[in-house]
Amino acid sequence: MLKSFLVFLLITISIFLQAQDRLFTYSYQSNVLSNKRSELEFYNTFRAGKEDYFLRHDFRAEFEIGLTKRIQSAFYLNVSSKTIAINTEEGKELKTTTKIGFSNEWKLKISDPSIHPMGMGLYFEYGIGNQEYELEGKLILDKYIGDFLIATNLNYEIEFEPEYDQGKFKFEKEQSIDLYFSMAYPLKQGFYITSETLIKNKLETKLIEHNAIFSGLGFSYAKNNYWINFTALPQIISLKNQNINKSLNLSEYEKFKIRLLFSVSL
Repeated sequence: MLKSFLVFLLITISIFLQAQDRLFTYSYQSNVLSNKRSELEFYNTFRAGKEDYFLRHDFRAEFEIGLTKRIQSAFYLNVSSKTIAINTEEGKELKTTTKIGFSNEWKLKISDPSIHPMGMGLYFEYGIGNQEYELEGKLILDKYIGDFLIATNLNYEIEFEPEYDQGKFKFEKEQSIDLYFSMAYPLKQGFYITSETLIKNKLETKLIEHNAIFSGLGFSYAKNNYWINFTALPQIISLKNQNINKSLNLSEYEKFKIRLLFSVSL
């Protein structure tokens, strides 16, 4: 009887956790939506502050669906708007550019942290836009230690941007390897306080050319058929910076970023 009760309890906990497949805004967790369950998710990311005026807003609308008990997929509409300061003959002016794209993700749950000692998942995403193409892969690890949920993601991303160089068409390639580390702690039912740390690295000929570390606090709140995640992440320090006398890398990264996620079950 005790064994049957424990099995029932673990299954119940697992189903409850699947009602919200993520607690963080950047880090992913290993769990996936249950079979045939779907959600609409909306991302808003604001980035600001560089060597000169810089403001960027990224919006993503996502339809996410569970295909099996271990596999989920999602489709995104991506819109990005960026305003920067440029030098002209009359002086400095503000220039705004907009990018539109489509992405498709696939996520595989290998193990569940609510049942196994550690959760593990694999993530793959490809994106097609009017100004760039990208591929992204993630190794996802998460684990419960008491009431704390700890999640770690190792991300690799490669982008191809079409351009003309001296009249010849080519693709400019940019690679990055990032490490995300996040923690969540429940304060009351449905509400978590969260922390996220991002170690961002841009590569040049397989070596790290630029680096920045972001870290900050946020929260996650879930009720009935919707959930909200929020995080504010200032840049803390750069360990690989072309501006030797400065602690932040503002040539490649921004001073801070804010992300808000909203999701509703269908």
